[in-house]
Amino acid sequence: MFLTMVRIYPSADEIEAIRGFLVGLLGPTRVQPGCLSCTLATESEPDALLYTEIWESKADLLHRLQSEKYSKVLETLELSTRKPDLCVYEVIEQHGMELIENARKA
Repeated sequence: MFLTMVRIYPSADEIEAIRGFLVGLLGPTRVQPGCLSCTLATESEPDALLYTEIWESKADLLHRLQSEKYSKVLETLELSTRKPDLCVYEVIEQHGMELIENARKA
């Protein structure tokens, strides 16, 4: 599984336009083969937008990264008022509530 995280810091003048663009990507991205999740969050300290995608396989991720739609995501980085963050993580293991329960029992 692969997680991509894009954090941008738009100006107050552009945040709504950028948010609208990214919101418009959510539905079409979520129905792509191999997409497990696609979300957008607003962070308040400092004002930032956090756009995430989770892909089932590396092949799915690479297909996404090569797409025209993802080129548009990358273009939003240029609108950031400070250095944007872009990270891709390969998730080797996934745990749920049982990990927390076991840790709290110890």
